[in-house]
Parts: sequence; structure tokens; C-alpha cells
Amino acid sequence: MSLTSALLTAQSALTTTSKQTALVSRNIAGANDPNFTRRIGSVVSGPNGTTYLSVSRSADDALLSKYIETNSLYGSSSTMKSGLDRLSGIYSADNSSGSPKALLGDLRDSMQQYATQPGNAAVGETAVSKAIRLANALNEGSSQIQKLRQDADSDINDSVKNLNELLAKFETVNNRVVNGTRSGADVSDFLDQRDGLLKEISGEIGITTIKRGDNDMVIFAESGVTLFENTPRAVSFAPTSAFSAGTNGNQVYVDGVPLSHDTFQQPYGTGRLSGLLQLRDQVAPAYQKQLDEVARSLVTMFAEKDKKTPATLPNIPGLFTYSGAPAMPADNTISPGIAGTIKVSSAYIASEGGSPTLLRDGGTNPANPDYVQNPDGSAGYSTRLQSLIGAINAPRTYDPAAGIGNNQSLSDYSAAAISSIESKRQSVTDTNTYNGVLASRAEDAISNASGVNIDVEMQAMLNLEHSYQASARILSAVDAMLNELLNAVK
Repeated sequence: MSLTSALLTAQSALTTTSKQTALVSRNIAGANDPNFTRRIGSVVSGPNGTTYLSVSRSADDALLSKYIETNSLYGSSSTMKSGLDRLSGIYSADNSSGSPKALLGDLRDSMQQYATQPGNAAVGETAVSKAIRLANALNEGSSQIQKLRQDADSDINDSVKNLNELLAKFETVNNRVVNGTRSGADVSDFLDQRDGLLKEISGEIGITTIKRGDNDMVIFAESGVTLFENTPRAVSFAPTSAFSAGTNGNQVYVDGVPLSHDTFQQPYGTGRLSGLLQLRDQVAPAYQKQLDEVARSLVTMFAEKDKKTPATLPNIPGLFTYSGAPAMPADNTISPGIAGTIKVSSAYIASEGGSPTLLRDGGTNPANPDYVQNPDGSAGYSTRLQSLIGAINAPRTYDPAAGIGNNQSLSDYSAAAISSIESKRQSVTDTNTYNGVLASRAEDAISNASGVNIDVEMQAMLNLEHSYQASARILSAVDAMLNELLNAVK
């Protein structure tokens, strides 16, 4: 080998080693970035003993796709779990002592005591106070359910805004990837940024992707709607200012196509947006319907009735009334929002000028004595109390739209409403735990396959140091030989 060739080879080796060292330093600097993909440098031989460095990423598209899938599942199930935890907390705290089931039991027990002492007004006041607690619990439950729907609606709005921002960033990065690929530039950093944006987008909504020429990428929502192709599609949503039992939330639109939870395939959807839609439009309204049926049944059960036979007067609300009084709610049909307006009539509350003896005697409407069941005011009269107690324990019919069965006592129906929420919560909790493990495993798999191991990089740095030293020794040897030649010529 000539001295010139040796010199060129050593210089090329030093240059390549320098680039490899810079590459390893770049890997070490990105070790704590979850979106950084390890760079791999391959030494390629050139003419006349020269070498150059070819750089590639250790990315794994299959692992990334799996992570995106599991991240979307985890986003929806964790959102659902959070919402169901809130619904469960309305009544399930403190051993459900504040639930309609428990408070209805307290009211029944107080009425049984009142039936044994119908002349004791103080016992009657206790029964009325239990009824007030029951009505207040239903009011609070309805309020909390609508608050959850309002919060979910607000979160949907935030999710849509975030999704639009992420898609706008994706357009910028994707354009840089495409342009850089066409010009032959290193686009590794932009590819890392694009993968990171895909991870974030998948947390908001379930997605699938395809790659086209020049590393261009297209994103679809799981429903098949295009989210990004050359430019981002508009995701739009109009938040609702206030929610009540009869309020329907607005839809989310992607490029003019409406999305609902049902457009996502998994049991609890994919992505945070899907979980929020299910909470707002399905889970919370279903619970509201069940509470409304409890409230409607209470108004109907404690209604004042004409004592004449045959009756000529319509039934009217008695102990429990609501915003639609004096009309009675329709039989076996949900009255939307009645759980939020049910209350104990002031005619029964002593502090408001009423009398608890109306619970024993009837006669909420003083203008018509035909509603009075105990016209003589007998202190030993308990027939009406016994009838009401029997009604609490008797099977009733409910609107099937509430979804928890029929022909059961109001006490059992109230328990079934709580049980329904707890059953859903347990199922979602189990699914969320499983999805969390899957997402964690997928993230670990990406880290193991594409991430940076500091120990490996430091070992590579030591090897490069040895390579640099060897190349430096060759240069020193060539330099010495050239000096000898120059001295000989002189």
C-alpha cells in the first residue's frame, strides 16, 4: 500500500469514527426522550479504501402500531373508569347508607313505627324527615349525574381542540418528512416527532395509518373517517351550556361526518373521546332514568286518592310532589328529570306550617275532604300507613327503557340501580387494568427494540475510542515515513 493510500484510509477512518462518535452522543442525549428512536450507524466501504457512515433508525412499525392500538383502548377504558367511579361515589360511599335503597328502608321502618303509634306526632315527624332525606338524595344524585355529563361535554370540547392542534402539528412534521425524503436529507428527528404525535393522537381517538411514497402518511379514525391526508380534516364540536335529564349533547363531526360512541368497535370504545361520549350519552343517562323511575314510583305510591267508591277525583301528589304537580306522572313511563325535582310537600313539614299527621290521615288538598282517609282524626287510625308500607314492599311495573327489569318492589329496584352501576364499574375496572398492562408492555417492547441503552452506548463509545487511537497511530506512522523521505531527499 502506498503512503498516500494509507494516509487517505486513516483520514477516512478518523472521519467515520468522528461521525460514529457524534451518533453515539446523539443517542445518549436522547435516552430520556420517550419518542427518540436509537440511531444505527453502518460503515460502508468506498473507493480507494475510503469509508462513510450510513445512518438508520431502529424503529419497528409493527410495535408502534400495537402501541397505538393499546394506547387508544387504555384511553377509553381509563376515562370510563373515572366516570363510573364518580357515579359510584354518589351513593356507594359509607356502605351505601345514603343510597335510595337504604333511605327507603329507613322511611319504611319509621312508618312501621308510626303505624304502631299513630297518635304520636313526634314519630310522624321522624317519618317525614326520613322522606325528606330520601328526596334530597334523589335530588343530589340527579344533580351529580348532570354535572358528570356537563364535565364530560367540556372534556369532549377540550379533546376536540387538542385533536385539531395535534393534527395541525402533524401536517407540519409530515411535510418535513416528505420533503426531506425527496431531497435525501436525514429525516430521523422528524420521524421521531411524527411517531410521538401519533401516540398522542391515539390517546384521544382510535386511529389506523398507512404509509405512501416518500414516507407520506395518512391517518384514519377507527370508524373509517379520514383524519389526515395531505392536510388535516376539521374536527368540530359545539359544547352544550347546561345539561338536564332531557338534554342531548351535540355530536362530534370529523370532516362533516358525525361520530358517536357506537362508531367505535371495542366494548368501551377506543380513545378518550369515545369514553367521554359513552359517559355523556349512554352511561349517565341510563342511571338518570333509573333514579327517575324511583322518584316517579314514590310520587305515585304516596299519591292522595279519592276515598269514595267509585272514585270521581283524580289522584294527586301526596307526601312526595314534584315540579309537574298537581298532575300525576304517567304510569310505567319515565318522567325525565323527576328525580331532580322530587320533594316532600310542605303540607307535611311542621317547620313549614304543615302537619305530619297527613301521612296517617291523607288530605294534602284541604280544599277537598274526599282525599281525607281518616275524617274523624282518630289517633289510632293506621290503615293508610299499613297500606303505604305494603306498597313499598309490593312488586311494581317500571319503564323497560330504564333497563333493570320489572315486577319488583321499589326497594329491590333501587338496589338494582346501584348494583347496575357497580357491575359496570367492576367490568370497566378489570378491562382498564388489562388495557393498562397491554399498553405498558407495548411501551416496554418499543423501548427495548428502539430505545437507547446507556450501557450499550458507552461500550460503543469505548470501542470508537480504540478505533480512533488505531487510526491516529496509522497517521503518526505515515507522518514519520514522510518525514524520513523528505529528510532523505534533502
